[in-house]
This record gives sequence, C-alpha cells and structure tokens, in this order.
Amino acid sequence: MNKPEGFLKTTSNGQDGLSKTSKWAGLAGHVSKLYSYTRISKYQVRLLLIKPGSFDEQINASLLVVHDDQLGTDDFPYTALSYNWGGNDDDATIMIQDDPQSKPVKTMDNIFDVVKAAAQQKMLKVKPNLYEALRHLRSEKDVIAMWVDALCINQFDKDEKEEQVLKMADIYQRAYNVNVWLGHDSPGHAVSDRAMEFIGKVIDLENHAMLLTDHKYIEDWASLFELLKCSWFSRRWVIQELALAQAATVHCGKHVRLWDEFRTAISIFDEHFQLVKPWLLSYYGSPQRKQSLWDDDSVFEIDHLGAKQLVDMTPTLFRKRSDGSLESTKGLESLVCCLSGFDTSDPRDTINAFISISREANRLGSFNRSTPKPPAPDYGKDLFEIYRDFVKWVVETSGSLDIICRHWALKERTTPTPTTPRLVQLPSWIKFVEDSAWGKGEDRLRGRKAGDSFVGLPENNNYNASGRRGLSYKGANVEFPEIRILRNKPRKRAYMRKPASATPLVVHDMSLLVRGVIIGTVSFRTDPFPDGVITKTCLEGLGWSFDRHATEIAGSPDQLWQTLVADRDPQGKSTPAWYKRACEYCLTYQTNNGHINIGNILRQKNHPDIVHTYLRRVRAVTWNRSFIRGISLCDNGPEQCHKSQIVGFGPPDTKLEDIIAILYGCSVPVILRPMPTISDKPTEFQLVGEAYIYGKMDGEAFDDHCKETDFKLV
Repeated sequence: MNKPEGFLKTTSNGQDGLSKTSKWAGLAGHVSKLYSYTRISKYQVRLLLIKPGSFDEQINASLLVVHDDQLGTDDFPYTALSYNWGGNDDDATIMIQDDPQSKPVKTMDNIFDVVKAAAQQKMLKVKPNLYEALRHLRSEKDVIAMWVDALCINQFDKDEKEEQVLKMADIYQRAYNVNVWLGHDSPGHAVSDRAMEFIGKVIDLENHAMLLTDHKYIEDWASLFELLKCSWFSRRWVIQELALAQAATVHCGKHVRLWDEFRTAISIFDEHFQLVKPWLLSYYGSPQRKQSLWDDDSVFEIDHLGAKQLVDMTPTLFRKRSDGSLESTKGLESLVCCLSGFDTSDPRDTINAFISISREANRLGSFNRSTPKPPAPDYGKDLFEIYRDFVKWVVETSGSLDIICRHWALKERTTPTPTTPRLVQLPSWIKFVEDSAWGKGEDRLRGRKAGDSFVGLPENNNYNASGRRGLSYKGANVEFPEIRILRNKPRKRAYMRKPASATPLVVHDMSLLVRGVIIGTVSFRTDPFPDGVITKTCLEGLGWSFDRHATEIAGSPDQLWQTLVADRDPQGKSTPAWYKRACEYCLTYQTNNGHINIGNILRQKNHPDIVHTYLRRVRAVTWNRSFIRGISLCDNGPEQCHKSQIVGFGPPDTKLEDIIAILYGCSVPVILRPMPTISDKPTEFQLVGEAYIYGKMDGEAFDDHCKETDFKLV
C-alpha cells in the first residue's frame, strides 16, 4: 500500500462533484443496497481504502479491518482525516466494494461493465464536506489508506462507538500524517486561496517590514483573518486529532501547507495583530464591505478564535517521558472548561472528545489507578446523565463547586436522532457555553457576548469567597440524588405470541443539594449594560457623584474603581496601583448624560495606553451584566448590616428579591432565585449565576456570622 504523494483539500458544499457523479450513484442504486457494517471486536479498527481515480470520477473504496497491533506498522500505514462534519444531510454517495481488489469503474460507455461493477458495490451516504475531502485527497495512481471517523466507525452501533472513541487518540497518533481539511472557496470568492498563498510570505521573516507597512497587503491580511474563521477551527474533536499528530498538513481547495507553516503564520499574525487591526477596521469598514462590519470592534480580536487557541494549546497538551511515551499535562476538567468554545455535532461529546487526552488518562488509553476514573463514554445515556456524572466527578476529585458557575456545557439537541436515547431539559446548575463571554463555535466570530467568568479556570481560582484553603475554608458540601430506572410491566396483546418487552423509564431527580450562607437579597438592579457603556446609575451606585460642570476629579472611591474591574487584572491577579488613576482619567470623559462610553474612548487614539488597558478590563467585567445593590442579611444586627451595603455585578437576568449567597466550595458569590412554593419558606432554588460582590470575595462573609442554609438547586 503506497502513501499518497500529495494532499489536497475540498470545499464545504460539494455540489460540483455531486452533479458529475449523480448518474453513477443513480445507476448503482438500482442494483445495490446500502452498505451494512459487520461488527468488529474492540481490538480492531477499520481503514478506508480509497481506490485510484480522477477528480470527477465516482469514489470507490473498501473498508479493511485491521487489528490494533497492526495499525500504523509498515504493512498498514495510513493517514487520518480531520474535518468538520457540517450540519448538512448525508446526501452524497460513495461506493463500498466488498472485494478489496476490485477496480473503480472508469467510464459509462460499456453499460454491462457498469452494472457488473455496481453489483459488487454498496452505497454509503456521506455528508458533502466529507465527500469533497475524499475527492481532493484521492490519488490518481495509488490506493490510499485513510481513517475517517464517520466511515470507519459504525455510528449507529452504540457499543462499537464507545469502544472506538476511546481509541481515537491512539489512532491519530499512529497515523503517519493527519490531513486537515478546511474546505475550498466558492467560485469567484478566492479568499482561502489568497490566504494559503499569503502564508508563504508571512513565514519568510525578511518580508515582515514590507508586509506591515505596505497598504497593498491589506486584503492579504484580511483573507488570512477570514481563513482563521473557518468552521474546522470551531470543532471540538480537532484538538486531540492535531495534538497527537506525528505530522499534519492543512488542505484548502488544491492548496496545501504543512501544519508547522500554518501554525507559525498564525503566531506571527497574533504577534503583530495590533499593528494590522487598524487595516482590518478600514478594510471591513469600506462601503463595499460595510455589511460585514459588526456593531462593536470586539469582532476584530484574535485571542478568542479557535485557530489561535489551537496554536497556543496543542503544543502544551503533552510532554514526552524518558521512555518516549506521551504524558498529558491537562486535567479533564481543565480541557472541558478551557476549550469550551469548540463545538460538536453531538452534545454528549462535550466531555468524550477530551477523555483520552486528559491527565487522568495518564498513558494514552489507560487510566491511572490512583486517580478516580472520569465517566467513560456511554452513548446509551441521555445528556443529563452524562453531564451529571461529569459534575459529580469534578466535585468529588477537586473539592470545588466552581464547575456549576462555569459555562461549559453544550445545549441539548432540538430534535431527536436515531442514536439519541431521549431528549431532556437540563437544570439551572448546568451552565451553557452559548452564554459565555464569546459563545461557542461560529458564534465566536460575531464578537463578545458577555463578561469574562469570575470563577476563572480550574486550578486557578481568582477569588476565595468560601475562605482560603486551611482551617477557615468551607469545602463543597454536595449531595447528588441517584438516577432511578423504573421498568414498566410488559403489556400483553391478544394477537401477539409473546408479550411486548418492558421499556425502562428513566426518572431524573435533577436537584443538587448544597450548603452555604445567605449574605443578602437583591433590592435594586439595572438593565444589563449596553455593549461597552457604563451607565450613570452604576457609577453613582458605586459612590460617584456626577457633576457636569466639574473641572477636575477629586478622587474616585476604592469601591468604584475596584468594582469596575472586579478587583483583578485580566490574568486574575491583584490590580496594579495605576488602575485608580486610569479610572479617574476616564471619569473626565463622561457623556452629557453621565455615562462612560468605553467604545468611543477606545477608538480615540489620543488617550494614554494604560487608559485603554484599564477600559478593556472594565469592558471584560461589565459586558452584559447588571449592577446590583442588596440588603445585607447577617446576625450582627440591622444597624451594622446597613452599614455594610452590598454592591456588585450579577447575571443579566438577575431579578429583585433574588438571593445573594456563598455556597461552600464555590470561590465566588452566586445569585439564587427562590422557586414558587405553597409554604412561606422556599425549598427549591434556581442558580441564576455567579456574581462579584465588593468586599465579599475573600471569605469576609463568614466574619459576619451569616446563618448556614441548605439549598436545593433545580
């Protein structure tokens, strides 16, 4: 079996190829059936053998079963495909031949040969993007062995899928090359082609001065910026596929680049992005492209893009041991939360996509006995069962409850599929990626959606609302009710010889029992801040007195400038001393209505750089959050409670009379909503979300002798 001499890419819709091969598929459909998988053992893997053929010919292939030990040896070399499935229907067709030696049909001139060949073939439906990838990567002379998840795994066999998913890390590591398929340009819109050619200039360091000063390269930089928005970079599975690759090539249409070249170009682009950004704003703001410009300039950022995250993260996911084996450096919780913006077609893969490359897996595919195993992939479970098991594992292994504040989970499907056991609603203590700072998948291309998370990332707490580790620390006190499976009695029917089988009914108690203290109730809230605008009401609520005629600033209260940045810098560290001075500077640029319009100030080039830095932090904290004021509840007496006024920022859907609480094991305060009940005392609560409360972020609430309370979150 020969390795392919070159690698090419395809487009995302594949209509040209489909139209040229429709006669083949139609004829084959008359004499053949859909391909039916034969079950393989858990020690075997299928490889797709793609027969030689020209670009426009029908794709003919066979599936070869290989034992795990043979995979990637000299006898069975192969490439692995990394691509975006896409949301389209499986309306493209390839032909699978049971006889590996059969030759692809070359022409329709001889109808007898066509029918004879078709009789040995069976159809396999694939998505258009995969079809295009196979067309472009096929060789005209040699058979190519390739591993493709959609074809080499029987997606309708739950048990096989679970077995193969756990082996995917090993499969990608054994492949001699990973082919990254980005797609191809539509006719007349050669953005990707231009970008792939421009990469060669970017990685040539002698060109940098010219590329960063000559305006004729504006469109080239814009095309590279567009290429980084390709849907492949939003896919969750690509992280392990790329991180484990021995070698990788990036294919876009008929252009190909080594992954190292591609990665270097992105790194250089990122390094000089602030120099290029004004060009991009000018380019997209031109009249002919005005429709592409969004309302705020956060869309012209690079740090949150999947391409940038891949470049930064993949080289650090593994390190080599002395024996040459790979060791993961990231825990499963960190992978799920740090890379939450990557999407997947099946939300159950929110966690499955990272299990094999997690630190808990230790050596690839084998879990460390000293560490509790994460939940194994189980496609027989519904989404709540999978998410619940993951949260339970995180709390038990970390002792932290911060996971319920992080936006890490993908939403349930809107319609069932043949492989979905059942659709479920999810409780309030499972927060969705869609509501995170940048959203998920291609949503991230549209700019910022919300403020940065207060709890931060695992193993790197920004705050200590439950107290610092030690005697004063209040660890997580959590109870997870068990899932009950009821079996219905089979119903007998007169016309049936045997009774119908009993269908198990899964009954979920979606509550989470936690313990903590109530520190107050919400007595006032503003509407969520408009994008990049800090309202006069918020400024005054934090102690500022607006005077339109003032000629100088007397000084800003600590409560004001610290709360606006949540008393942390962008890295979660203590605020630098100059933040106070930067805040006072900004207060001189209030609008006539007393607001601070961050976007307007940032667009003006005459302000000091440290002012821009401060305002970018303010925007990251306040975006789409509400300013809240609360009535303090503690055992120190009403007078002392009144003196310690509660102010801060809460979720956009915070309501009056919501409860401000600190849950044991949670590093930040939370907003809880009492659920309606017949009795005066609520027994169930919705978790609205995390909050920043001035003066209550470092265990101070426990000095107020607040009453300990049990909460049932639903």
